[in-house]
Amino acid sequence: MNPESLEENIQIIAVKLIKLAEDQCWNKISHHLTFIVSDFNEFGENFHERRKLRNKVNRYKTPLPLDKAIKMLKNEYHDLYDINLYIYKALQNETIIEIQYFRKSNMESAYYEKIKNDTPMLHAKIAYPHYAWNEGKFDVNWESKEGLRHYWKSFLYEFKCGRKIKKLKK
Repeated sequence: MNPESLEENIQIIAVKLIKLAEDQCWNKISHHLTFIVSDFNEFGENFHERRKLRNKVNRYKTPLPLDKAIKMLKNEYHDLYDINLYIYKALQNETIIEIQYFRKSNMESAYYEKIKNDTPMLHAKIAYPHYAWNEGKFDVNWESKEGLRHYWKSFLYEFKCGRKIKKLKK
């Protein structure tokens, strides 16, 4: 991948992400896509805190058309190590995809020397709620909503897991 093929590659991965979401989630996924761009390191270190901060920060970002998001990425291209596409929010008439990138310059110096001339990797990912692994399809918006349904399913999952662990210990 090079700067000239970046837009085409992101379009291909975005289509794969939508297909993945349609297979894994019960939501109707709009094919009208907009994008927000995030630097992975703007969200902190701790996984759970990072998810909460990510939602808080992303809530205030204005979704962009693909060409404007690509322009932002091209400005950073020389320092891009990894680019991940996530569905931030699936609305009735729009799906907002987060393009989250990792910088080469944030890596340890010895590793940076190994990767400094590599082209960026590109991935499509869906975050699964912990209770969905056994349950089948889930709400693609669980991270951005975290409403009563999410907390209820989390409670039931923890309750069931706790009972299974107690049975195994006997």
